[in-house]
Amino acid sequence: MSMRTRIGKVTNIYPTIGKVKVMYEDEGSASLPLSMLTMNQEYSMPEVGDRVVTMHMENGSSKGFVLGTYYGGGMQPKANAGYRKDFGNGANAICIGGAYLLNAGSISLKGKSKASVSGGGSSVSLDGDAMLVGATVVIGSMEASGDDDSGGDEDIGEVEPDVYLKITEEAAELKAMTEISIEAETDIFLKAMNVMVEGEEVTLKCSYGEITVEEMMKRIERIEDTLGLPHTI
Repeated sequence: MSMRTRIGKVTNIYPTIGKVKVMYEDEGSASLPLSMLTMNQEYSMPEVGDRVVTMHMENGSSKGFVLGTYYGGGMQPKANAGYRKDFGNGANAICIGGAYLLNAGSISLKGKSKASVSGGGSSVSLDGDAMLVGATVVIGSMEASGDDDSGGDEDIGEVEPDVYLKITEEAAELKAMTEISIEAETDIFLKAMNVMVEGEEVTLKCSYGEITVEEMMKRIERIEDTLGLPHTI
């Protein structure tokens, strides 16, 4: 069975069925909706006005496929080295010399794991030295809303986490629903012009012993009473 290759311009897009309609300017004719190649299950539809290469059976234009777009005819490469994939709306992926860069207005990483060492859930691991930099950086978690096996992306976008670490140029903010625990093998160093600790009960613990701030203040008051000094607080 012989095939015929043609070049035309996309006039209509049918995104839900993965087909496009093509106008062949050299013959002044238009195709029926033609299927896009899946490229191993990759979904990427052309835009109206893009020039594409099609392949038809010799017996007419009713059956055929769109092989894809090509450079030329107004479409020029946006890179001159490595690999680049454009997703539309300014989002793209670039890989040059082993370095990978992903540009997008919003990036969501979603993992699924029914059973793991930590007892289930999702995880994102960064090997070696990792860096997360931005004008505003928020790391958080949301209350579990049940399993979602739909595989959809309807929830991609900005979210307001219930628990978070927020870092901006001006301040760092840490919020938890119940408990915040900071542990270190050796030392924890805290330096600031002013440090305020607020809570119903504040406890200080070291190798010498354990005492609450309220108990400490009462001891200081008893010493002040013994010395006849006014209470400092």
